[in-house]
Amino acid sequence: MVGIREVQRAATRQQILQAGLELVRQSGFGKTTTGEIAKLIGKAHGTIFVHFATRDALVIEIVKAIGSSLTDHLARMSSDSFGLGQFLDAHLAVLREAEELHSALLQEMSSLPASARAYVLAMQSGVSARLGRALQVDIDKGLARPFDKVALANIWIALTNHYLLNRDLFAPGESVIARHGAALKSQLLAIVEKEPIHD
Repeated sequence: MVGIREVQRAATRQQILQAGLELVRQSGFGKTTTGEIAKLIGKAHGTIFVHFATRDALVIEIVKAIGSSLTDHLARMSSDSFGLGQFLDAHLAVLREAEELHSALLQEMSSLPASARAYVLAMQSGVSARLGRALQVDIDKGLARPFDKVALANIWIALTNHYLLNRDLFAPGESVIARHGAALKSQLLAIVEKEPIHD
């Protein structure tokens, strides 16, 4: 049986993570301090370190929260029967929902702890594997031509990352995914669509 203290401890840890996510969304990782997180949740600064041994440990958990949000949403929004277009729609919807967090993650990746960077790469590998399965669905249905799945996934990740990293240039003051997502999807689908048969 879980005691009241354990429930309170878990709730406080979740508050810290949620506050960290909100501050990263607003200001990025570099400008988010443990002191600001404590202030936002109305706790003493030392409370943070009762739940996370170091700031890096907290950063890693924030990155994992962003990643689990992505993988959980993709699991709900896509299935092995989805074709490539449906998968791309699902992925774009997930990115749009937490665009500021994904952008901050990419912009500041080189300054994150090594294990956080490794987690981001694992997250992108998961996207790559799901995209490959979606492409195979279309190939099996005769809707797409055979194409190297890893190469196609790399193109997609590079495209979306490029736009997220430069969202202030591509869509100042608005969502870059909302503005350019459909065009990015069309570009990727054009790579694998079957050539029309001419008489």
